[in-house]
Amino acid sequence: MDFTIILIILAILLILGYFVKKWANGPLNTVKKDLTGKLVIVTGASDGIGLETAKDLLLSNAEVIFACRNRKKTEEIINKLPNNIRHKAHFEHLDLESFESIEKFSKVIKTNYPKIDILINNAGMSSVSNIHQTKDGYFNTYQVNYLSPVLLTILLLDHFNDKESKIINVSSMAHKRSKLTYGDSKLLKSYDAMNQYYMNMINKHDFYLDTKLLIVYFTQYLAEVTSKKYPYLKVVCLHPGVIFTKIYKIDKLILHFLFITIFRNILYVLTKDVIHGAQTTLFLSYSDNSDLVNGAYYNVFEIEQYGPKASDKKLRNELVNETLNILKCKYKKFEQLPLSQ
Repeated sequence: MDFTIILIILAILLILGYFVKKWANGPLNTVKKDLTGKLVIVTGASDGIGLETAKDLLLSNAEVIFACRNRKKTEEIINKLPNNIRHKAHFEHLDLESFESIEKFSKVIKTNYPKIDILINNAGMSSVSNIHQTKDGYFNTYQVNYLSPVLLTILLLDHFNDKESKIINVSSMAHKRSKLTYGDSKLLKSYDAMNQYYMNMINKHDFYLDTKLLIVYFTQYLAEVTSKKYPYLKVVCLHPGVIFTKIYKIDKLILHFLFITIFRNILYVLTKDVIHGAQTTLFLSYSDNSDLVNGAYYNVFEIEQYGPKASDKKLRNELVNETLNILKCKYKKFEQLPLSQ
């Protein structure tokens, strides 16, 4: 083939890739607000969309708590921040695979910080890598993506700013493809039951979909039960977009090689980068509470209808109530919460 023709084809592919990437990224958030005096907690702020969210909020003068597991990594990231915002970034240790860590974290927050303005439950993990049982006895994906954010949120519930505050849960459009159904609440009770459920899955990624449906259910439930006692609080969730981040890990050497050599550039073009993946979270963070709908699911700055299962209140009640019963056995705080109805 003539070299000139090859160059023309490459140029066309590059131009096409540029416009496809621009389309995949979507728009940037234009809602901004000075957050001076506001305290924001971002879980998983040491990487991916959590880091981009934290950096943007710092530039808007918020005090941001980087709630992360790896102290060394997180402090290195904070130390590399520009001088004008670094002093507003604070590392506090939080391991979502440990209920004990969550308890310690909540006590530190209540002791050292006056009030929380925004809690962003951002951290998550996939269901195809490093599967194991946590020391609390649960499937790690289930605990990190769902049970621990529930525990963290409830333990901090009385420490939110009583003028205006919000809880933002990062879910996913993946919740629309969850296969959870009636009777599956028994899976939440033990590692063995959940592990058997997982092992019987043809597509192991389906378990991730289930955790994203569960966090949607928790958002709906919490919005309902807090509306009277905490009228200043808004609880929302969102789809950040299809983003290729480190949440997706490939363990096998051959697959890793194929990914690096073939698929990486394709995926880069077809998915959002982490900056654009943080935009809906930022939109919700900067928006006035009066402009947000309690319990709603947002995608690209707008309310989007939940998937059919997320609208199934009977299934929600079964799964949320089992979660509450699990945590009531461990924490008195949960005894104050009514069952989902």
